[in-house]
Amino acid sequence: MSKVEQLNSIIKHGLAEVIIGEVATPNFLITISRVECSSDLSLAKVFVSVLPENFSGTALKRLRASSGSLAKLLKDKTRIIKVPHLSWGIDENLKRAEKINKTLEIIKSEES
Repeated sequence: MSKVEQLNSIIKHGLAEVIIGEVATPNFLITISRVECSSDLSLAKVFVSVLPENFSGTALKRLRASSGSLAKLLKDKTRIIKVPHLSWGIDENLKRAEKINKTLEIIKSEES
């Protein structure tokens, strides 16, 4: 496993734990789906899924507002010397997979 892959994994698991106590999510659930660090380890793109989906915007606002404190907690929890800048985004892979599954179901039902 490369350094980038190791850091991706550490950040993903560390953030999953610190978000629970740091970001107020009374009406929705945030899940860290993947992390992609740049090759120079200065930037980490954190992709999240939010349920229900209509709270995605609210979740991103809260995550972005909490980035500094989340980075500090992540540093303390994981002992990463320099935490990359955290950039937040919604993971669209689940939506894509759902569309593909629906399309396959339609094709299968038309073949029957």
